[in-house]
Amino acid sequence: MPGAVEKAVAGYLIRTTPRATQQSLNSVASALLIAGIVIALLYIGRPILEPLVIAALLAFILTPVIRQLRTWGVWRTPAIVLAVASAIALVALLSGTILLQVAQLAEDLPKHEANIRAKVRALSAAAPWSSRVLDRASGTLRELQKETTREERLASGQKPLLVEVRQPPSSGLEALGSLVQPLLSPLATTALVLLFLLFILLQREDIRDRFVRLAGTGDLQRTTAALDDAATRLSRFFLMQISLNAGFGVVIAVGLWLIGVPNAILWGILAGLMRFVPYIGSFIAAFFPLVLAVAIDSGWTMVWLTAALFIVTEPIAGHVVEPLLYGQHTGLSPVAIVVSSLFWTVVWGPIGLLLATPLTVCLVVLGKHIDSLKFIDVLLGDEPALEPEERFYQRVLAGDATEAADQAEEELKSTSLSTYYDTVAMKALLLAQADAAHGKLSRDKQLQIRDTIEEIVDDLSDYPDEVPPGAEDGRHAKAPLPPVIGRGQMPDDWQMPYPVLCIASRSALDEAASTMLAQVLEKHGVAAWVQPFVDVSTTRGFKVDVTDAHLVCLSYFGAATKPAHVRYLIRRLRRVMPRAKLLACFWMLGDDPDKVEEWVQSVGADFGATSLAQATAVVVAQTRPPKAQAPTNLVELRKSPLEVPTAS
Repeated sequence: MPGAVEKAVAGYLIRTTPRATQQSLNSVASALLIAGIVIALLYIGRPILEPLVIAALLAFILTPVIRQLRTWGVWRTPAIVLAVASAIALVALLSGTILLQVAQLAEDLPKHEANIRAKVRALSAAAPWSSRVLDRASGTLRELQKETTREERLASGQKPLLVEVRQPPSSGLEALGSLVQPLLSPLATTALVLLFLLFILLQREDIRDRFVRLAGTGDLQRTTAALDDAATRLSRFFLMQISLNAGFGVVIAVGLWLIGVPNAILWGILAGLMRFVPYIGSFIAAFFPLVLAVAIDSGWTMVWLTAALFIVTEPIAGHVVEPLLYGQHTGLSPVAIVVSSLFWTVVWGPIGLLLATPLTVCLVVLGKHIDSLKFIDVLLGDEPALEPEERFYQRVLAGDATEAADQAEEELKSTSLSTYYDTVAMKALLLAQADAAHGKLSRDKQLQIRDTIEEIVDDLSDYPDEVPPGAEDGRHAKAPLPPVIGRGQMPDDWQMPYPVLCIASRSALDEAASTMLAQVLEKHGVAAWVQPFVDVSTTRGFKVDVTDAHLVCLSYFGAATKPAHVRYLIRRLRRVMPRAKLLACFWMLGDDPDKVEEWVQSVGADFGATSLAQATAVVVAQTRPPKAQAPTNLVELRKSPLEVPTAS
């Protein structure tokens, strides 16, 4: 009976769930199943995959060395053998050094026992309450142990017997086996790494061809370029990272030697290795020399100097040297570094922790070039997941004016206000208009977007419309910015509170664009009044507050067809303001001057523009004295945007 009920419920869910939802659930289930299988294979195949991954990373590191040997005239196979032999010799040298340093440290530690006891007594004297608590607790435990042992002896009526356990003497083969057995696993791993490394380096072209075949031969040029670029970037990154970490280890070793910490070479090697571990590697490397400094120094000077050495060198390496060597970032987001470190540590243990960042960098680079792996780059890469206009639109949709203003202020460090509006805010309004055209954006939501953008514009009111000193315009404005016009430079008939009127043609989104245009005009010395779109949306309620304005700017977002309602709005404005000139701003047309001119003639406007910068240039040009020849249409404005003579 329970089985029948479950089948009935499942059938009901299948019948009532939409087809798209079922397909989405199936896709998610398939993705989770594949991810589970991959994780299981990584965990089960660890003995084989670890050497293979280490060999692949070493291949990336040795490829530039082999390429350099080839440029010196060394044949390919001898160059590979020489590079691998050099790597083996370097690893053997480091391993031997570590073993010698560890043996020496183990031999010297008993000499510092007295100093350690003195430090403990000093700490106990500095905090006597902790010493008394520890003594009382340990005394209680000892008394309890003695009492328990005495009661057991009395109950059994037996006296304790001393027992000595002796192992029989082992033979030569058994002693050799006990000595060799701990080394079998590392030796086997090393042998597999060497085998895989030689195979990858010798069969590099064949492996690349097989990757090309898997990726598809439809576009060989693009696939080959992507693989070569990925291999080059990874090789350069790993080689520079090893060089930086090795240099960091040398600096730590020299610094500890000058301070007087024993076994400085060991701690330098440990610091270089631990720096591959993100965030906590340097702390782990600093822990052991700090403990040793506490043990051997009668005072605290050596401890403070050791701590200062790590505190100074790590920020310099991470925030000064790394950006100079391979850019500001590793290509991974901070969250990706933490998550990947946790994942690979759980799957492969300490080796996974060391390989977490290199492995994740490989995946992100592949995700940048292979479309089917693009999601890896989106999830783990340090590039923003959304374009600036998409992030702005998302913040505006959420009504988060503060976050959007913070984003704008960051961009305004390298670009002008009008350029930012044109390249980010106006494009975000185009996205909003597209959603509104598809019925995804209600009128109330459009009103909310307008209110949010008005708040953002108010937050940015202190920024001038100019490129910050010492910064290049990161958005690459297509024309230099118009000049700032003083009130005294305008004709007498322009000497009024609001010589320019900005009107929304159709919706609240148009009104948001009018608000930005009015602010940019104000930055250039021309005051503008923004008429709410509800005042001009219908014939019965048509109302204009500034009827004596000399120029009217109409903002329009809409479909790529001739806007009839803009034509009707212009007719009504002509009746109310017969002497005013009309500028039609078609924000959706972009850089299509032919179509703009066609639309301008169709709606009966005097000028046309497609961006805030162009509209500002037209308005500023109209403020010149009559003898100054100003551009009369968008075509002339685009040909010579700065050839408008300035008023003296």
